Amino acid sequence: MTAGGRTNRFALTLAARIAALFVTLVLLAYAVIATDLIAVVIVLGAAAIAQGLGVVRLVQRTNRELARLLDALRYDDFQQSFAIGQYDASFAELKATFDDVLVRFRNARLDREAQRRYLEALVEHVPVAIVAIHPGGAVELLNNAARRLFNLAGATTTDALVAHGADFQRDLVQAKPGQRTVTRMTADGVARHLIVSATELTVTGQPVRVVTLQDIQSELDWNELAAWRDMARILSHEIMNSLTPIASLARTADDLVDDLARRAAPAAAPADELVDDLHAAIRTLARRSDGLMRFVRSYREFTQMPPPTLRPIALDDYVARIATLFATDWAQRGIALTVSAPPAGIAVTADEALLDQAVINLLRNAADAAASAAAPQVWLDAGLSDRGRPILEIGDNGAGLDPALGDKIFLPFFTTKPEGSGIGLALARQVMLVHKGAITASARPGGGALFRLTF
Repeated sequence: MTAGGRTNRFALTLAARIAALFVTLVLLAYAVIATDLIAVVIVLGAAAIAQGLGVVRLVQRTNRELARLLDALRYDDFQQSFAIGQYDASFAELKATFDDVLVRFRNARLDREAQRRYLEALVEHVPVAIVAIHPGGAVELLNNAARRLFNLAGATTTDALVAHGADFQRDLVQAKPGQRTVTRMTADGVARHLIVSATELTVTGQPVRVVTLQDIQSELDWNELAAWRDMARILSHEIMNSLTPIASLARTADDLVDDLARRAAPAAAPADELVDDLHAAIRTLARRSDGLMRFVRSYREFTQMPPPTLRPIALDDYVARIATLFATDWAQRGIALTVSAPPAGIAVTADEALLDQAVINLLRNAADAAASAAAPQVWLDAGLSDRGRPILEIGDNGAGLDPALGDKIFLPFFTTKPEGSGIGLALARQVMLVHKGAITASARPGGGALFRLTF
């Protein structure tokens, strides 16, 4: 039956009750006016009252039931049903309709809930950090990537973002919808480049800016490293092709001069002096050729680093082993080594041989830098960063780093030592990159330089 049929059925029931009440009232009026039958008047009056109350109860009950079901819809309580009594069978079809509506609303809500959970899971596992900036300055961290980036479990504020750099705070707060900006933030002492994108939404009548932060530091590091390795490989190939015949010709020329000197033995002294000068020039050329070849071979090692073989390494055992390598030799050289071992249980997953290359290079650099101090001292510390990440720190009390150099010290070919090759720090950086870590340099409190390896 149609909805109109159900409405007509209710109207007919109500009309029948009203008609019965009307007939009773007419009979009551007739009995009062035309007869003296008191008992009949009382009975008819009682019947009229009962019928009137029945009409009122029918209407009120229907209204109450409709109000209850509408409240259930308003508050998403879909466990309710349209109640009918044994004398309200005329509402059976209305009950079925309302129950069907409630079931449809319940299913729609379940679908929305499933969709919401799906979207939440999707946002939660997106590798791009997503934050919402509210008008009052509150910053809501919307997914796991954002919480990892800021090392927070909940919300923060735009004012607190200055801890990651004033420029980063400005770029995030002033991010405009539809624009992409590259910014730089500092987290755990490590600088990272991020792409910032924003969009504007209206939530409950309030404007909310949703900002995404995509970490591109790893891609930048690997692209830069690949460029340097390609350049070093090409240069080493070309230089070796040129140096090999030069070194060979220099040695051959030296032998030829010896042979000429023996043939011209009876000649005068000026000839001997000229031969000596030729020997010195040719041998200098040979030594420089050999030195350049060794230099190029070192860069070949830089471009041919093997893939890491990773395994867990306990930091306390590792620090103790490294300290043993240097303690005796440095004690004889007057260099004090102070070691701060971490608590047991802190481990890193790394290639121990590659890690040794980086740490030993840094310790030797620290010893060279500290040699100029009155009481040379080197520190080797291990522990956890503010974010709970394993770290190794190598410090010295030397002259320190020139702040103007910045990250240039990690570039291949760059060195501040007269006899340096520019390979040590570049190699250490490459080792940390293959371990998905970072190396930073800063001034050590109290003077000198401090290098930190963050895993």
